[in-house]
Amino acid sequence: MSPECTDYFGIAETILERAERAFLAEIYESAARDAYLSALNAARAVVFEKTEIAVKTHAGARAKLFELIHDGLAFDETVAKFLSEGFDVKQSLDYGPEIVLVDRTRAEIFIARAKAFIAEARKVCA
Repeated sequence: MSPECTDYFGIAETILERAERAFLAEIYESAARDAYLSALNAARAVVFEKTEIAVKTHAGARAKLFELIHDGLAFDETVAKFLSEGFDVKQSLDYGPEIVLVDRTRAEIFIARAKAFIAEARKVCA
């Protein structure tokens, strides 16, 4: 695994820990947002490891990951879909147009999905 890939995973794990702290503090919107951001950084790790491209944008990371999957990367597509769903929630939380509330159950699901995403990313980068 490249040093850059290792760095992306370090960021992913740190943000996931922040999501878990937010969850424990019952700040569910932050927990959900950070869960998504942790998966995004794991996606960046995969993309860099497989292409040596350091994607900067959310859309670029999603597009490149799904391109790799389409081209045969053994990454569970169901797990990968969290990037799209998580981004939609993050955008709604950050930009509206209406106030979005995330309940405990949804935040818990987001954290579980982020953990699954990171595990899948680690598997394909090993």
